Amino acid sequence: MKRKILSAVLASALMLGLGASAASAGPPAGVGQGKPAGISCQQAGIGTLQELGLLSAVARGGIEVVGVGTVPFRDVLSLHRSNPELFQTGGVSVVVPGVGTVPATWCDGV
Repeated sequence: MKRKILSAVLASALMLGLGASAASAGPPAGVGQGKPAGISCQQAGIGTLQELGLLSAVARGGIEVVGVGTVPFRDVLSLHRSNPELFQTGGVSVVVPGVGTVPATWCDGV
């Protein structure tokens, strides 16, 4: 459960940090190598938010990324596809309501 919360927080932080610059990026990371890593990362982040019951809230209001601010959900999704490394250990940290600051780790091993 703690890992899931940390993953959700990390996803939020990454989206806020990269914001619009990543939203206009090229094809998803890993294109041409089977299922792109960015797509797997995006699915992992969505799954984490669903498990935590935060998906609808994040979809409406974005996610707070530490040191960046609130990042719109569409930008977070785009960042997962273009820069999945942001959602791995050492990437970003996000603020999870009721939990606090959590480092993103949900794309580790994806």
